[in-house]
Amino acid sequence: MPDTSTVTTTAPRWMEVAFEATARGLRAIGRRRYAIADAAGMITYLLQPPRKRRLCAHLHSRAAGGLPAAEARRRARASYRNYSRMIIDTIWIHAIGLDEMFEYGHIVGVENLHKTRDAGRGGILVLAHFGSWDIAASMALAAGHPVTTVMAPVGTPSITALLAWSRKVKQMELFAPEAAARGLIRALRQGRWVAILTDIPEGGPTTEVRFCNGPVQFSTGPASLARLTGSPLVPISCWRSDAGYHVHVREPFHANRDDDEQVITQRIATVLEPDLLRVPEQWYPFNPIYTDEA
Repeated sequence: MPDTSTVTTTAPRWMEVAFEATARGLRAIGRRRYAIADAAGMITYLLQPPRKRRLCAHLHSRAAGGLPAAEARRRARASYRNYSRMIIDTIWIHAIGLDEMFEYGHIVGVENLHKTRDAGRGGILVLAHFGSWDIAASMALAAGHPVTTVMAPVGTPSITALLAWSRKVKQMELFAPEAAARGLIRALRQGRWVAILTDIPEGGPTTEVRFCNGPVQFSTGPASLARLTGSPLVPISCWRSDAGYHVHVREPFHANRDDDEQVITQRIATVLEPDLLRVPEQWYPFNPIYTDEA
């Protein structure tokens, strides 16, 4: 019986051709693609209702423990610009072969991936909505590590199918969120890496953790998988600088079956937080996150 949890929809061929042409064009213009992204990001920011702009500035200020109003607004504008850069690079990377990835970035802590693989087991890569999670996955693939992940719908079904096709071209395995559990467990047993975004959960069980100076809901999916399978948890983050992309892979840690999921998830949040606070402009706080402000 086929596994219906996989993402199997296909985009129209003309969309795939247009996507490939756009990716090649973005590669051809190099870093000038960011001028396009920055303009789109600023237009998006200016088109937001004032309350949305104020919310983003407020979340930046709270995460930092308090900021002057002008600095909070600057970070909010930067978040919109960098989100647009992230989207542009999600297209751009389609034109970059895995054998070329290390021309555009590097991995700090790649040995943490290698030693998990060498132990003959899969692992759980845990990320936040920060920087670029697509680049992080591509860098892991380029380093020789197969990646499986959950892909929620993005815009229209055709856009979702287009992005899924682009990711599958790089041999990424994708599962739909409503029926992913069996596929993720199987991937771990096959020695693959399972990548999961844990903050801003879109469904499923959650727990409250302390993150960015306040109480925030995180998905307990990574903790549950780790307890069930015995696979190690590896917090990972990826951000961009003028020198290229930086992927930071932390030390693996294990969760026992009797460990509390809140404690495990809090440990993940605590490990992920410093990179985000170090490069706050590449964090995307566009909606309420703190449970004490709901």
